[in-house]
Amino acid sequence: MEHIFSPTKVEEPSKKSNFIESELKFLFNPTSALLIRKKILKIKNISYEGRFYEKTIMLDNHQQTMNKEDARLRVREIKNQQNSQDTRIEFSYKRRLQATGGIKKEEEIEISFVADADSFLKILNKMGYEVTTSYERYREIYILKESKITLDEFPFGYILEIEGEEKEIKKICRLLNLKISDSYALSCDDVYVDLCKREKIQPKDHILFNDLEMPKLK
Repeated sequence: MEHIFSPTKVEEPSKKSNFIESELKFLFNPTSALLIRKKILKIKNISYEGRFYEKTIMLDNHQQTMNKEDARLRVREIKNQQNSQDTRIEFSYKRRLQATGGIKKEEEIEISFVADADSFLKILNKMGYEVTTSYERYREIYILKESKITLDEFPFGYILEIEGEEKEIKKICRLLNLKISDSYALSCDDVYVDLCKREKIQPKDHILFNDLEMPKLK
């Protein structure tokens, strides 16, 4: 089910205007992730968009502007495979808003373009922004009308994310037999920190697949 990633087809930067994003997240171990994938594929008119390697890098300045605003300045590298030379960049600003009805909301501004990630990070560094944390994942993308379902494989386990209008999110939850009350409100970084606390491991700034001390969802 591999998707052919062709970043050279992107001739102009694509942009998302400032908008409010609604989403729900659910945590899974490898066994339960297999089961939820089967349920996703049984949804009528679901469209599989591919599986990609992503490395997400968070940045902040010396004034800790992002930290103070409970926001994230994020550079995300997207590739077909981890060692691929073809790279698309998603550069975004995200800020948490108050959840309603158990559904997470965020302000988001994002732009997508083809570039060398190292060079782009050097530009941001010259502007006073430095890398704070990062994480790796493999993302499977599914589309149902205007909603997006992603199943992410992290070094510590899996996270299912449902994004779209609130009524559509609730509908997809019913189709997948998921309860909103079982969703996880925080970020993947928070999942990792919680797991480290449970296993009495010192959390690291970078969540990587080659980390032999990585805790696991059970």
